Amino acid sequence: MRRLPAVVLGAAAALGLALTLAPAQAHGGHRPAPPPAPTSLAEGLLTPLSLAVAQDGTTYVTQNFAGTLSRVSRRGGAPREIYSSGGPEVGGVSVSGRTVYFAETGFSMDPEVPSGFTGIKAIDARGNVRVVADTGTYEERNNPDGDVEYGARDISDECLAQVPTGPEYPPMIYTGDINPHPYATLPGPRGTVYVADAGANSIQRIDRRGRVTTLAILPPVPATITAENAEQFGLPDCIVGLAYWGDPVPTDLEWGPDGWIYLTLLPGGLEAPGTAAVYKVHPGSGRFKKVSAGFSTATNLALTPKGDIYVTELYAGRIALLKRGARTITTFAEANLPAAVEVGPRGLYATTSALVGAPQGPEPPSDPPGGMLVKYPLPWGYGHNHR
Repeated sequence: MRRLPAVVLGAAAALGLALTLAPAQAHGGHRPAPPPAPTSLAEGLLTPLSLAVAQDGTTYVTQNFAGTLSRVSRRGGAPREIYSSGGPEVGGVSVSGRTVYFAETGFSMDPEVPSGFTGIKAIDARGNVRVVADTGTYEERNNPDGDVEYGARDISDECLAQVPTGPEYPPMIYTGDINPHPYATLPGPRGTVYVADAGANSIQRIDRRGRVTTLAILPPVPATITAENAEQFGLPDCIVGLAYWGDPVPTDLEWGPDGWIYLTLLPGGLEAPGTAAVYKVHPGSGRFKKVSAGFSTATNLALTPKGDIYVTELYAGRIALLKRGARTITTFAEANLPAAVEVGPRGLYATTSALVGAPQGPEPPSDPPGGMLVKYPLPWGYGHNHR
């Protein structure tokens, strides 16, 4: 993709187009009775944008900007670092048995900055780390969405000539470029691993031999350009009302009880409230279907065995709930900057205050890292959807 929206902060090199949704934006949907108060398991985390829960309740959490992966015991307490990249982003953690998978992104779009390894790694119970696949090289060699057209597809030549150009302006017409950014991993059967690549705009499949293929190129996400957008970016009035087809940015993967892979999808352009969605992809054919639209800044999801879907809406300040068979999205819990969520054997785990203390520019952050790992009780019988 050309530029990640500000919500996908793992790509620290370029936050992309300004997000039009403010952190205090109101959200709709019926509000059920408040859930029980969460239990704090760990605090003081720096950008905990991904988490995974093992069958025994042990939690693995990434601190993306710090480039670390940590383990938290089922009783909580100080996280124990089990991997450090030494700089590149670490995220997209998942667990299968005694193996923990995670993504590392050393890719740089700056030609003057050498790129490091970008791909998937795994760590075993003894701390041994191995490379599962080099997805960065795969993207650089193949660029599967290189012929997909994004932006204001219907803009006239006359209007296009009035649009200023430069890095501070959103591109009006562009195709998928080379920008690997693996953002979520999901273990599958027979040693396969699925990857949501937020930069490549696709879902990848890695077989047991480490061979990478593209399972699905996701559809561009349309948003109508408003007068506010035009004023914000200094664009001509002729673009108002046009559809802007943004890059599809997958941010998480989970198994559903129907055997499909469910994912959260952000628009990588002019994100407006309610334009994020949940899709599902068939793990064999790559065929995809929209499950529900209407989410805002959806960064992560979790499913129960019966098919209820929990979604973190980072800047909307809540964990949303879409019950199986329901059409209305409700609020499960209000939370400050929730980034990741996972159904575990002892409840619903989530990271909150995920961007507190995160660097937002060249100046050092004014607050210390304030990310938290918390757990909400869930009804008995909820658990993992492993394959």
